[in-house]
Amino acid sequence: MFRGRYKLYLPYLKGSRTLLTFSLLAAAVFAAANALGLPFLVGKVLPAVFGDEVTRAAPLLTWPKWLGGQPAFTLPKGYEMAFAVGFLPVVMLIRGVGEFFSTYLLNLAGLRVIEAVRRDVFAKLQQLHLGFFGKMSIGDLLARLIADANSVRLVLVDVSNDLIVQPLTMVFSLGYVVLICFSHEKGYWFLLCLMVVPIAVLLVRGVGLRIQQRTRQGMESASDLNSIAVENLQSAREVRAYGLQDRESQRFNQASQEGLRIQGKLIRYEKALSPLVEITAGLGISAAIAVGAMNGFTLNELISLIVAFYFAYGPIKRLGGVSSRLNMAAPGLVRLEEIILAPVEVADASDARPLARVRGELAMKDVTFHYGAEPVLADITLKIPAGQSVALVGPSGAGKSTFVNLVPRFFDPQRGSILIDGHDVRSVRQTDLRANIALVSQEPVLFNESILENIRLGRPTAMDAEVREAARLAGALEFIDAQPEGFLTKVGERGGRLSGGQRQRISIARAFLKNAPVLILDEATSALDTDTERSIQQSLALLMKGRTTLIVAHRFSTIRDVDRVLVFDGGRIVADGSREELYKSSELFRRLWDNQSKNLG
Repeated sequence: MFRGRYKLYLPYLKGSRTLLTFSLLAAAVFAAANALGLPFLVGKVLPAVFGDEVTRAAPLLTWPKWLGGQPAFTLPKGYEMAFAVGFLPVVMLIRGVGEFFSTYLLNLAGLRVIEAVRRDVFAKLQQLHLGFFGKMSIGDLLARLIADANSVRLVLVDVSNDLIVQPLTMVFSLGYVVLICFSHEKGYWFLLCLMVVPIAVLLVRGVGLRIQQRTRQGMESASDLNSIAVENLQSAREVRAYGLQDRESQRFNQASQEGLRIQGKLIRYEKALSPLVEITAGLGISAAIAVGAMNGFTLNELISLIVAFYFAYGPIKRLGGVSSRLNMAAPGLVRLEEIILAPVEVADASDARPLARVRGELAMKDVTFHYGAEPVLADITLKIPAGQSVALVGPSGAGKSTFVNLVPRFFDPQRGSILIDGHDVRSVRQTDLRANIALVSQEPVLFNESILENIRLGRPTAMDAEVREAARLAGALEFIDAQPEGFLTKVGERGGRLSGGQRQRISIARAFLKNAPVLILDEATSALDTDTERSIQQSLALLMKGRTTLIVAHRFSTIRDVDRVLVFDGGRIVADGSREELYKSSELFRRLWDNQSKNLG
């Protein structure tokens, strides 16, 4: 089983081999004491103390006839009572110590494994291209990273303990039954009662398949519920502005009720498993009593066999629970594997070369890119000299943002090549490539850290004085110094404690600090009011000096002073030139410019 479904996770056990080995040994001790202690006490020790003279004189253990049939262990005369009184406490002590070390060491190993799995899944998410995140919601990814990762813990800790202890308990119990039956002339009839064991196993398997199906549905329902909650909490202002509270509550309630319905069915199958095994065990024990009575077993032999038989069925019931838990964990593991095994579509080549600081010359040759069947960019060929500022304009969906996303290799084109200073971007290391590119986007992302650390993301090794200078160049110094803790002020989740203009200035300061030769401005001021935009444009103009700059612009007020304009339409560059030239020669550009001018007027 583990070589199949769980093979992917077995390497995580290597770092805990010592813990697992000692846990296995402790589990064997616990299983032996648990399975043999009480049957031996009832069937052998107590009769040796309280039985008749013949019984008391009989050996406690006898070798089977095919091994000679000689006594293996006999109580010494005069110590029968002391042995009987001390036997059970000693067995319970051994049992307790074995159980403690088995579960403790296994849990410790499991904690290490789950931490390693979650760490690797998160690291894999950092490597996946942006298209992967477009296929899954944030809520779903969070559920996989946090909740589904616990499926590995369920398998490797909770389940593995029973997978070690219960089979050993069953082996010891059945071994005791077989040993007693082989010592009896007609014991083979008693062994026929063990045929009910496969019936119990079939019951466990059948119910387990139903549990796995319902668990998969339950996880999908939980992801939907998580996604609704995340969407709502991230859109609190819009929900209230449009009066969507009742609608959102209804969506959440419907998803919650669907999850409740699925969980109800899951519980029904899960809880039916134990009674089914109990009934099967009862039938087996009843048959054992009848067979024992008809074949001359003594009362002491029969009681000890029934107790051992019961201890053999206990593990089957527990293993039924193990089966249900494994089936519950399986869908979570599948969902994790969709991340772990996802191909890294944008990866460094095996012979990727380092890239030093570039001048900033960009070129594209016959570049075609598509997300699905239809190309988003088609046959793009152009060259941008180092230090030139280029505006990208055109209708929504024309391919402007895709164009700039190809430069830092957020995606790779299906055809053609992209060059920076003559180097194909796929032939150099991604970290070196992106170290040469600074990005200021429409919605700057700030982390819930201090202003100082958010700016320092541009260059983590920068000194405090350099961060302060970058903030000054971005026009952010005044409002930062006015904060209660200055540069040490926490900005809140996604910069929620700052205004839009303040967040943008911190993003610009980050770009100043990075001092990269290539700059991408992806609608950097489109979310700001006109006054704030004018103020920030001064900082952007300073930032653009001497850098190759790509500006995705919907507001044409941001492109008045650019060197060059590229007009996109339908994934192609339909016009290329200065603003004045294109206003005369390109009907599309002239229409877009005039429409914006009228709106501004």
